[in-house]
Amino acid sequence: MNQKSITPKTVTINWCTDAALSEALTQLFVMNAHTQYISHSELQGSRAASPTQWRSDLTATLRAELSATLAQDPASANQLLATANIGDDIVGMALVSIDSNPDVATPYASLDDLIVHPEHRGNGIGQQLIAWVEQQLLARGIQRLFLESGAGNHDAHSFFHGLNFQTVSVVMMKELSHA
Repeated sequence: MNQKSITPKTVTINWCTDAALSEALTQLFVMNAHTQYISHSELQGSRAASPTQWRSDLTATLRAELSATLAQDPASANQLLATANIGDDIVGMALVSIDSNPDVATPYASLDDLIVHPEHRGNGIGQQLIAWVEQQLLARGIQRLFLESGAGNHDAHSFFHGLNFQTVSVVMMKELSHA
């Protein structure tokens, strides 16, 4: 019997500093921007118009955000972007914010975005990205990693619970009007 051996694809993860990749990263995000992804940070920022609708200028907004992040030195930046690559192909990304308030009791960071290319989901890339980010944050003295997820993003919730993230709060919103 002749069996083929399958060589696993090597995933490399690093902080990204190449501004030339901002367009590819923007497209990876936009390709995965389903409305279940929208959470309060997208609503508080400039990405979403409502809990069920992205803003019409989402691509331009993301391009500007990612370009600004990539322009920073990862050694001192509070906003970082990690990429997971197989060869020259970007197969995942993690956008991380480090809180710089020296008065917090426990140093923390936030996982603002985690995206894995649909063709590579289920292969452990998201887990590898999270584990790598955790190691990098621990090396910086960060002891907690927070994240938020859209209320209807149940697959993401299961994924994060499987990585020992705990639900610690619920965010609510009310649209105010003068009527």
